[in-house]
Amino acid sequence: MRWLPRLPARHLPPPPPPARALRNGIIAGGIAAGAVSSVSAIAYLQARLAVSNEPYVTTPLDGHVDGENGVLCRIVWLGDSLAAGMGAISPELSIPRLVATGRNQDTRLHVFAVPGATSEDVIRTQLPALHQLRHGLGQIGQRIDAIGITVGANDISSFTPRHRFRANVRKIVLAADGAPVVLVSIPQLSDAIRLPRPLRTIASVRALWLDLVLRKFGRERDDVHYASVRRRPDWIRRRDLRNFLAADRFHPSGAGYALWADHIIEAFDTALAPAATTTI
Repeated sequence: MRWLPRLPARHLPPPPPPARALRNGIIAGGIAAGAVSSVSAIAYLQARLAVSNEPYVTTPLDGHVDGENGVLCRIVWLGDSLAAGMGAISPELSIPRLVATGRNQDTRLHVFAVPGATSEDVIRTQLPALHQLRHGLGQIGQRIDAIGITVGANDISSFTPRHRFRANVRKIVLAADGAPVVLVSIPQLSDAIRLPRPLRTIASVRALWLDLVLRKFGRERDDVHYASVRRRPDWIRRRDLRNFLAADRFHPSGAGYALWADHIIEAFDTALAPAATTTI
């Protein structure tokens, strides 16, 4: 058998440094993009799942709340679960009822808020109801005296871009058509103990970022009043938070809503000064 001579091994020259740097950059960029997409997807799912396995149990809050001055004030509430009273064990412990009772004025409530609503949902489903109510009241010579709005918390999990959130809030505010508006701040989500870390921290930062939009509207417009419910009272320690949260450990309980009520009542008192003069 004839043996062929062994040829010397051929060594390919290494790629030039620029090509290697470009290749490594493309690989690193792909890995980073995939990681960001994965984190975003996980954050989205966790934010949704954090509240989606609890049934949305709310009670209609529309109706009359008695006061002492004999002057009717008609208030409309738009927004999400915070205005819909989710987490309160009684309608009387919801934000709309607590505010109306705390102001001690005869109040007619119209609550269009729906749990889970984003700013887009408010525009699509709640503003038409507001327009219809205003038209009907106009036919009988009555009006809407003030509008309360809770919006933004669900825009966090829906990843609504900040510029779109700002545009949506502007549309909602303009739909008030002259009635004073009370914008309730986005709550401090670092107290929502159901959200796991680090998602809780991420959600808190994004909540603050969107809440600056609401705060700015309160500074720039005389007909918009910002009511902050972000700061927890100093006497409530973190270990006591469960006492102020509903069973889902995400929404406020009636006790939690009661903590917010004074700040929101103050905003409504400012918005409605001087008081409405429509008699019952």
